[in-house]
Amino acid sequence: MYYIVKDSLDAKTVGTDFPQAYNFIKEYNPDGMHAIFELYKYYTEFPDFTPDLSGIMLSGRAKLTDFVSNGFTSKAMIVSPRAKEILEKFNLCRHRFYDMILHVRKVPYKYYWMHIISDYSDFVDYKETTFFEEYVFSKRGNQVKADSKKELLEKREILEKNNPGKYVTICGDNIVMNSEFNKELDFFKISRIDANLYVSERLKEEIIRNNLTGLEFLPAEKLCLSD
Repeated sequence: MYYIVKDSLDAKTVGTDFPQAYNFIKEYNPDGMHAIFELYKYYTEFPDFTPDLSGIMLSGRAKLTDFVSNGFTSKAMIVSPRAKEILEKFNLCRHRFYDMILHVRKVPYKYYWMHIISDYSDFVDYKETTFFEEYVFSKRGNQVKADSKKELLEKREILEKNNPGKYVTICGDNIVMNSEFNKELDFFKISRIDANLYVSERLKEEIIRNNLTGLEFLPAEKLCLSD
């Protein structure tokens, strides 16, 4: 069984600022060479440099947790050394950990930037999966059927052309993964048709058992695995 990972919103755990990290110390230039904003270009490959992540700051009313929500990108996670150690014991999608400094009320903490590259959309059984149109503010539109990834992307392109200047896309609803999908994965994103981050039950239980803070888990009731 898989679970959807969400940033915790429990104020007792994460504080009252959300996301917990979205700004920088004065000495850091996020637009500088090899700084954080340069990572935005790297969605399908890893950078060919070691990023400078020395200036990220925890928000004033946020609390320090093992998984820190960030306002920079959904393609990365900020994790503590303890969280990194636990994650590395499991079967993860493509990723790299980069050293970073998280500044908490002027005190520097060693943390890690987990850069995630994960696209398992080629392993979706499109004929068995249902899709829906999504508009701005997550408004659901018509249900969509597609027999292949190619057909789905073509329908998405047509929808976008018919709605110029508006946010609109087609997302997976009840998603079925085909028999070639690696069921031993403990941590992954499907991407392209679905933005959720999934973890296996065994990884979820290990995170809970080790009292790692900052995450919540929801049963992935709309994700199915083919035999």
